[in-house]
Amino acid sequence: MKTVVFSENPVFLRMASAVAQSLGGEVIGISNNADVKVVNKLYVIDKLDEDGIVDLIASLSPDVIITGNVRRDRAIAGRIAGRLKLPIVTDVISFKLEGKKIVADRVAYSGMGVVTVEGELPIVITIANTQLQPKELQPSVEKVQLKEGRVKVVSRKSTSSGSNLSTAQIVVGVGRGIGSKENVKYAEELANALGGVVGGSRPVAAELNWVPEDRQIGLSGLRIRPKLYIALGISGQPQHIAGIRDSKIIVAVNTDKNAPILENADYLVVADAVAFCKAMLNKLGKQ
Repeated sequence: MKTVVFSENPVFLRMASAVAQSLGGEVIGISNNADVKVVNKLYVIDKLDEDGIVDLIASLSPDVIITGNVRRDRAIAGRIAGRLKLPIVTDVISFKLEGKKIVADRVAYSGMGVVTVEGELPIVITIANTQLQPKELQPSVEKVQLKEGRVKVVSRKSTSSGSNLSTAQIVVGVGRGIGSKENVKYAEELANALGGVVGGSRPVAAELNWVPEDRQIGLSGLRIRPKLYIALGISGQPQHIAGIRDSKIIVAVNTDKNAPILENADYLVVADAVAFCKAMLNKLGKQ
């Protein structure tokens, strides 16, 4: 059994490695970080080039390819499945090996359900979550200079806000209930006071542009795993819940005590989002 794992996100790389170790056999990691200690063999790449990574994975002829669940991971998983004409199972939360067959549980219906699917080896998997922890290993390391990709960058325009939601421990989420773009500053002040970052629901990020689009949280945006998520004026549609489900504690602030997000929140504060931010800032001595 030969399993290749890749993710540009260290958290997902550890998850992928933990699942790969549970299958037995050789675990091969691909990363631009030379300090990865959860695989048997590590290829340290010089750049995160999708073409080059796909070429490298294909050259290894693995039985199982496991990636994380951030955007580049999903793109590479889809491309390698297409290149090698392999089945692909996405958003997996657990799976086991039965002979030459993989039996996997994956989230479905915007995270509202779980389905079990089967696939023959070789296969491509993207991991959404796992409770498994990888064993620390001492891998053999080989540096790889990836070939020039077929896609060439002709110009760059930054759209990044500089906030790394995928690794943030505290996230303050903004919904339309915040009232206006001008009111987002109160969420930002609260996030700064707590040592966190601000994200937003799809309408706020992709349609109203109250927060940068790279901060969109949900099924079509980022899936986050903070210790604390504060949802300000977010109703709680399934697409958004899919992005916050792995948060350890969810605090919902909403004027509607029957908002759908209540079903997934640990705490509900029935209040105006801006008034809540001001009260919290006062308690924290930031006003």
